[in-house]
Amino acid sequence: MKRFSLLAIMMAFVMLLASCGGGDADSDTSGGDADTDVQVEETTAAPDAADDSTDADAADVQEVDLTQVDLYGSDPEVTADMLEGKKIAYLAPSKDILYWQWVEDGIEQVCEELGVELVTLDAQNSASTQQSNTETALSSDVDGIILSPVSSTSSTNVLLSAEDAGIPITFAAIGPDEGVTNYDCCVTADDYTSGYENGIFLCDRIEELGGGTIGVLSLPLDRTNAKAKMAGLEKACEEKGVEIAQVLQTTDLTVNLAAQQANDLITTNSDMKGIYGMYEQAGIGAVNAVESSNLLGEVSIVSSDGSPESIRFIREGKIDGMVVQPAVGQGVVAARQLFRVMCGLDVFAKDIPLPEPLVTTENVDDADIQELLPMVYPASAGSY
Repeated sequence: MKRFSLLAIMMAFVMLLASCGGGDADSDTSGGDADTDVQVEETTAAPDAADDSTDADAADVQEVDLTQVDLYGSDPEVTADMLEGKKIAYLAPSKDILYWQWVEDGIEQVCEELGVELVTLDAQNSASTQQSNTETALSSDVDGIILSPVSSTSSTNVLLSAEDAGIPITFAAIGPDEGVTNYDCCVTADDYTSGYENGIFLCDRIEELGGGTIGVLSLPLDRTNAKAKMAGLEKACEEKGVEIAQVLQTTDLTVNLAAQQANDLITTNSDMKGIYGMYEQAGIGAVNAVESSNLLGEVSIVSSDGSPESIRFIREGKIDGMVVQPAVGQGVVAARQLFRVMCGLDVFAKDIPLPEPLVTTENVDDADIQELLPMVYPASAGSY
């Protein structure tokens, strides 16, 4: 795989080993139906820098300087011969969501490179199905598991089952609850920093538009990644003196629902000048709602994750900014770290939050951004 010259970007972010949480994608926190339109009245505090139990557990790992290694490139210490005959399972929360297909794509890349068999099991947004998939994987004698959980809380039983079976496990995109340490590596994103930087950017745009409030299209806030993003956004708004007027969360990550919720934000908040989308479909849905209300240029939109469509909207000026999350890269790194464990090697770090650079109309064609985008979505998805 091509070595990525992203050290300039990663130096600023990747050393912030924040609470483990990940990508913006679907989650069903109850294992069943959940409200898709929830007004959030209370704000979230910034995540603790560390947990004592996590520190104790991480002390056993000889961590490396993550700014000095190529996280995405081939690992010279792990060879196909060392992994001959091995099989792993990827436990996905919902293959209906493109994000998880792209995480799987990253895992597949590394498995093909090293000749490892991959089995993917889809939880279909159900915690009970996720647990059943775990038992299916373990009974089929997998040598390792990569988990993108339905929710942070739901990962607990998966971890216990894997631990009882003596099977290593790494996380991709969404991590466990704070304080949980019985996993080998958690590959997520620097969500607090991305929430903060996206928030600062949006607040500055609102000031350019004459001032006003913002609305938020949020992931479920009982997930660690969503909490971290929200905390970063709140910090930015506090510093800039901008009010968060309304927050709507959902587990149904569709463009149609995001457009409906964005329209609700516009209708309810006449002084709203900005919409913060915490996931890919939120940004696309917000564009649709703002366009249908003839408010393009009057309401600023920032988003998260990244896709060919949202990159196009950035070039067209319909989305002002977006923190891109490396879905493919999370799969790549989670697989590489799992294979290190399977080969008897230490992981690079217990928790690896990948950087989420802010992409705007001004920098979308910069070399560093263009070099990163293949780790956000595969070339088969569309142009960069």
